[in-house]
Amino acid sequence: MPDLRPVVDREQVLTALGQYFSAPITSLTPVEGGQVMRTFTFRVGEQDNQDYIVRFNHDTMLTSNLPKEIYIAGKLVVAPVPMSPVLYTGRLNELHFAISLKVPGQMVESLIEQEVELLMPEIMRILDAIHHIDVSDTQGYGVFDYRGMSTVSSWQGSLAIIAKEEDERDYFGKWYSLFTDTFLERGLFKDIYWKMRDLLDFCPTERYLVHGNYSLRNILADHGEITAVLDWVDAKYGDFVFDIAGLDFWYPWLRVRERFQRYYQDQQINVPAYEQRMLCYQYYIFLSAIRFYARAGDERAYHWVKQRLLELQSFQA
Repeated sequence: MPDLRPVVDREQVLTALGQYFSAPITSLTPVEGGQVMRTFTFRVGEQDNQDYIVRFNHDTMLTSNLPKEIYIAGKLVVAPVPMSPVLYTGRLNELHFAISLKVPGQMVESLIEQEVELLMPEIMRILDAIHHIDVSDTQGYGVFDYRGMSTVSSWQGSLAIIAKEEDERDYFGKWYSLFTDTFLERGLFKDIYWKMRDLLDFCPTERYLVHGNYSLRNILADHGEITAVLDWVDAKYGDFVFDIAGLDFWYPWLRVRERFQRYYQDQQINVPAYEQRMLCYQYYIFLSAIRFYARAGDERAYHWVKQRLLELQSFQA
């Protein structure tokens, strides 16, 4: 499987960090994991016991990148949503980078099932808190930029554009070549795309802050408590059910669909067309996933996603 993360050597990292720290950088260590960002931990000077994180990302996301996390952190100040504080963002040639304080904890995805079960009530409360952030001073739908703005005029439109090629400078660029150069199946993509389109009329127009990639990989926990929600680059404005659909898609054993249905019922919150909205967004997530895994050359993950789609369709039958 090709490594999609940028190649960043030690001297480049030190050059980037030297823009913000005058003391020597110590304990510089690469962090494994992640699919598109290159990550390192480090300390500053000999006496500082604070651990820091620096992440590097290709400058191939025209509508959003790491500077966006500073904007989001400002929005979350008044909300019970833990986030690793972003101290600085910068550029190193064609790369974006962000420097953050390292918070304690490990990815929830790495915990055993019983530990995840104990965390689920807090995971749900935090997601609900994200969806209650005030976005009335912003505009647009779908993925937004570092100023909190999007130029897309409808939620449905922000989903429908997944079938279009992107600007060649963006992450997927002229991606139709994947149909001929990789195992991405044109007929399958087209079929599921139109099934998604058929469900768009069920999707509401109310705007909420949506994390966009709220997965157990992007949640840290330490001693039974959530310590941080990570990776806000895909954050968008739209239907809050999108985040629920994502959790349910990637972690079927957690029964997320049913948990949130009960959660809203207990609060006497009506969520109309819940099943149709869930399926619509899971079709979108499927399309996004098979395109990503085709680009990454990860055929194993590609086939897992196809099998997951069959499970979802049988559930709806």
